[in-house]
Amino acid sequence: SGWDNLEATKTVGLKRPVVVVEAVSTTTTNLLSPLVEQQRRNIAVAVVSVVLAIGNFFWQYSHPTTSVQLLFSMQQSSAPMTTIGVNGKPTVVDFWAPWCENCKLSAPTLQKVEQEYKDSVNFVMVNGDQSQAWPYIEAFGVDAIPHMALVSAEGDVMTALIGPTPKSVLEADLNVLLQNAKTKDDATKAPLPYVMMDVFANAPERRRVHFDE
Repeated sequence: SGWDNLEATKTVGLKRPVVVVEAVSTTTTNLLSPLVEQQRRNIAVAVVSVVLAIGNFFWQYSHPTTSVQLLFSMQQSSAPMTTIGVNGKPTVVDFWAPWCENCKLSAPTLQKVEQEYKDSVNFVMVNGDQSQAWPYIEAFGVDAIPHMALVSAEGDVMTALIGPTPKSVLEADLNVLLQNAKTKDDATKAPLPYVMMDVFANAPERRRVHFDE
């Protein structure tokens, strides 16, 4: 009948939008899924990074590096003695020992200076407790520890700084040694601003040190 036909028309007319909406909804969901998944991964990575950073902070706080550990670490990365007077750089030769309280007190300062000047200055660490250190102890005239010898780019021992040395003092001497390394004329080389002990004042022929491989 006419009513039947009308009812069928209404039913069909109502169903079509529903089918279209469902299709659009499914397509939108499919498009958003990778984005949502990526956001979740990013959040997870960020959370893990924060947790690891916090964990590392508390580990460092509860397990601080001691001065002796710092000295041993610097010893392991020390430049060899054979670089003195060879590569055109001034050299800091630091004689230390694990039992030396002043050595431990000076370790953080020396590390900071090394990090600042590592590209232009050789840093040599010598553990005076080791038997292989004795030839160097004799060569540099070491009779007390800590003993820090400052050596010119040519290999001449210019001074020895005994005991804890302020960072500003060491930096001032190193800056002059670096400036002097740029000139070959000894007459124009500037004196070090801080000179504590001249080990070779009475034996100038021993001032220049050299070590073969």
